Amino acid sequence: MSSKTHFTCVCEAVENINDLQNAVEENCPTSCFSNLLSPSNTLGDTIPFILFTQKGKPFKAFGNVGGLQAGDCFTTIFFRVEKIRGCCATLRLLIAFDEHRHVLDFSEDDACQVFRLEKSDFCIEADLNCFSAIQCLNPRLINRTH
Repeated sequence: MSSKTHFTCVCEAVENINDLQNAVEENCPTSCFSNLLSPSNTLGDTIPFILFTQKGKPFKAFGNVGGLQAGDCFTTIFFRVEKIRGCCATLRLLIAFDEHRHVLDFSEDDACQVFRLEKSDFCIEADLNCFSAIQCLNPRLINRTH
């Protein structure tokens, strides 16, 4: 398999995630997709995912750099697709919390410690051709309470 084909699969996966999220957000009761993410209105409108670099490491991004908004600066490896154009995507940073509501820092913490993910107000622009793999996560992680 050539690397070009391999990278294209990440782009296609994010496009599919975006289509599913958009179908749920349209709130059309007769949509074929209306129940894919929210069979009982509990899963919401987000499929969280992790992107992996060409070296096989989770891609990290920083939110609230400089602390100009409420809250501390954070590091995350979790994203939600907001928009995609070709293989360029706007990705919303998801803040990860452990079961005690402490923000996890992915320069030190392990992804297995994640109990809950929340949408942040921070986004990045990403060229999806730069990633070698994507791992989709359970939508129930978003705003999980128990």
